[in-house]
Amino acid sequence: MSTARPGRRYEVMAQRDGRWVLDCHVVTEVDALARAEELYADESIAAVRVVRGHFSRDGGSFETQILERKRGPTGQAPLRLAAAPDEEAWCDTLVDFYGPASRRAMGRLLRNFLDRYQITPTELLHNHRWYKQLDNQDSLLPGAIQRMAAIQSDMRKVDRRVRTDAIEKFANEASGKARDALASRATPKLGTGTLAALADSVGQSVKEPAEHPFWIRYAVARALEDTNAFATKFETVMAWAVDVPPALMPLIDELTAGLMGAVSMVKDTLGNQPHLGAAFVALADLAAGRHEPTLAGAPPSFPTLAKLMSQSAMPETRSVLYERLQRELATDKPLSRDDSMTQRRQFESLIDKLTDDSGILAGGPLMVAAIAKRSRRFDIVGGMEDVRFTATDAKAQIEQLLTLEKTKLGTRQQQGIGTYMHDAINRLDGEGAELAALRTKILASSLPDPMKKALAQRVPAATPG
Repeated sequence: MSTARPGRRYEVMAQRDGRWVLDCHVVTEVDALARAEELYADESIAAVRVVRGHFSRDGGSFETQILERKRGPTGQAPLRLAAAPDEEAWCDTLVDFYGPASRRAMGRLLRNFLDRYQITPTELLHNHRWYKQLDNQDSLLPGAIQRMAAIQSDMRKVDRRVRTDAIEKFANEASGKARDALASRATPKLGTGTLAALADSVGQSVKEPAEHPFWIRYAVARALEDTNAFATKFETVMAWAVDVPPALMPLIDELTAGLMGAVSMVKDTLGNQPHLGAAFVALADLAAGRHEPTLAGAPPSFPTLAKLMSQSAMPETRSVLYERLQRELATDKPLSRDDSMTQRRQFESLIDKLTDDSGILAGGPLMVAAIAKRSRRFDIVGGMEDVRFTATDAKAQIEQLLTLEKTKLGTRQQQGIGTYMHDAINRLDGEGAELAALRTKILASSLPDPMKKALAQRVPAATPG
């Protein structure tokens, strides 16, 4: 915590149109740094500088520069929204707004912004500097809010204006919280310590346990602030992951997922691959936790990532990796320079790596749709097919799939149906009797035994009366 000291004064300066201009004098370092951050968020400011002046009793003085931040080359094109997220990312509370689904939506919609400034959604949510940067990007933030509100209103059939107001409210609350944290005199800092030490510090200084996650992430976001490359941040996060307490593993997963949302980071992580098909296989193995700890051309901390994926849950990171694989599979990019038959064999081998022991695909229905699209391109007879549902209700979709499976005998077709059914079961609710009947129908289906047993086990059990 900084306090005013006799004989010291801080100057905050800004460079605009090639000229340095004094913005203000303050008496504490924390106020000077906070003001510099506010100035730097204005993109018309080319650079900011904080200078500490020392004054002795005999009239002598000297200055020490404690901060200078400069922008890179100008003339960059205005940022635009990227692809819309595949899920609604519904938020009822501010906690939801900070949550995994919301971060994934930000990672998709704001991908161009995140990539330009080499930051993760976690950093955006917890460092007010990045909020200000986002707010200065013309209509980027309002556009993202409108796009998300449109998706939510369409999926849940609610008033779009109501959802726009709700999302905007959460964004303003999160921005205000990050701003207040930046101005606080007693914010926790990570420094050169470990995440465990940071968590202990937060636990001692923040009385309300519900606020601990915010302050830990705030300190992490500030610690990553001057690391201006995804690759460097990856090495930092992997160093934090070594011997991290289990309670902090979700944070490592969150940060890793945020980094892997960038295409450039995924490419760097996969190292030297001979062709796209091999990169897909490496990505599938990494997501499934099967990859060896060595990979030619991969970052130095790749062994740590491979170990995490093999030994820890890492649900957010797996989701991001499978999503990237699904999106790449859905494109027209050739798997290699080999002939069509060789590429088809590479494709079939990849599908095998994406299925579990029961035959259900990782990545869910979107992965089925991507594989079906490429199967049609290869003219695979009996290949995987996507399904056009006649209803949105999970039970009705399962009934449709049970009817459809009687006509689909190919292995890939059954794998696709099983994957769709797995997704519908995860959205299922209902009374005990009808759930029991549905379970019986699944077990009586023509699906492979391992698949239907796995599916039946996921049907919710009857609630005791």
